[in-house]
Amino acid sequence: MNNLENKTIVAIDDSPVILRMLEVLLKEKYSVQGFTKGKRALAYLAEKGADLVLLDIDMPDMSGFEVLVNIRESIGVNIPVIMLTSNCDEASVLKCVKHGANDYTIKPIDEAVFMKKVEKYLK
Repeated sequence: MNNLENKTIVAIDDSPVILRMLEVLLKEKYSVQGFTKGKRALAYLAEKGADLVLLDIDMPDMSGFEVLVNIRESIGVNIPVIMLTSNCDEASVLKCVKHGANDYTIKPIDEAVFMKKVEKYLK
């Protein structure tokens, strides 16, 4: 058993297709809990926590930034958060950092780079 097994990743994205892709990518090594709504994900995180959060920026019920602020203020400043975005402009990247994200990944996801980032934050 390596030290990354039994880690839980919470993925939050309003697209079921993206959530399924993340699950397929990660399920061999990690437990993945997917949510299409920020509020449901926050309730799960408050109760069970996670080792890593993958968080979409653009969502209808709560933006990824709102979810991130809630995570940092009430659930855990130490949970690593990787933002998922199709916005690769400097303003979006700076906003991720300003709100407390550890990293970001541009969609469509480069699988090799993404997996290295996941492993980095789960060590």
